[in-house]
Amino acid sequence: MKTATVLTALVAALGATALPHTRSEEKGYSSTTAVEAKPTSLTGPNGEPYIPGQFFDRFFMIIGENMDIWDVEAQAPFANLWKQAPNGRILANYYAITHPSQPNYFAHIAATSYGWNSDSVVNITGADSFTIVDLLEEKGISWAGYAEDYPITQGCYIPYAPEYANGTQVPHSYVRKHFPFVSMESIYTNETRCNNLYNAEMFWKHLKENTLPQFVYFTPNLLNDGHDTNSSYFASYIQETWSETFYYNDYFNSRALNYISLDESGNTTGFNTVPGDNNNHIYAALFGGALSNRDTFDKYDFTRYNHSSITATLEMNWWGSTGLLGRNDTYAPYFAVPGAGTI
Repeated sequence: MKTATVLTALVAALGATALPHTRSEEKGYSSTTAVEAKPTSLTGPNGEPYIPGQFFDRFFMIIGENMDIWDVEAQAPFANLWKQAPNGRILANYYAITHPSQPNYFAHIAATSYGWNSDSVVNITGADSFTIVDLLEEKGISWAGYAEDYPITQGCYIPYAPEYANGTQVPHSYVRKHFPFVSMESIYTNETRCNNLYNAEMFWKHLKENTLPQFVYFTPNLLNDGHDTNSSYFASYIQETWSETFYYNDYFNSRALNYISLDESGNTTGFNTVPGDNNNHIYAALFGGALSNRDTFDKYDFTRYNHSSITATLEMNWWGSTGLLGRNDTYAPYFAVPGAGTI
């Protein structure tokens, strides 16, 4: 995307007041030194080759916590991502899988909740631990998970959460239930795969070095994702930490599809008793160069998507068909991108 176009979009989306350059500049990245992704040469942090997709070459996702769609949509940074950003789109009929949090995170990468209904530690073993990671690696597509306050720089951290020396849990920090990779035996027993899991500080390093992988899963900490705070705090975090990066950096624009959503709704009253499971309706938006809105109506997608649509979309892009995991990705609709859907 050309700089002039991006600048125009940023001003339109955020108004006359410039964004603070706090988080990104602290990490050695600023909008004035934006890195342009080069599809013919870009590799992941481990030197993987670059594998073009049919409709996009990179997929980035970031997840917030436990908020209802209208609480989030009322916050300007989220409304602007689809209303005013180039090629933005709201997935207006998107539903989480279940409650509580953890099984929804499983569905992000495994297209199933495994019937699990708890946030307590569980290890998914054997063939059940087959995830989108297996498919990506078979095709040589680079991937990584980044988590804020992850207690180690790189690798599989198995405990539920970081602890102080006295054994008490560090508050408002990282928790395992929001980072599904470390619950999968196919990953936590594989050192090479574990080395694709990072503390979030490494995300900013890889962004600056132009070595981000083609599939990025990003988990904020319990403050920034809204879990221990609220939708306003989550919105401020997105604006101050991410907005200028989303708008200025080619990684998130050229041949890219970016996804921002929540794990589940905030209202669990009457769950599975309301027709259509209406109380698990959540905010979800897409943006990036993979989308092409012909008019205002294209900014609204009313297809009934769910978390399994993520894996279905990745499968359609790099393999040309869905259901490769043989789970709910077989039935979940993939996101409509030009040439792969109705839009």
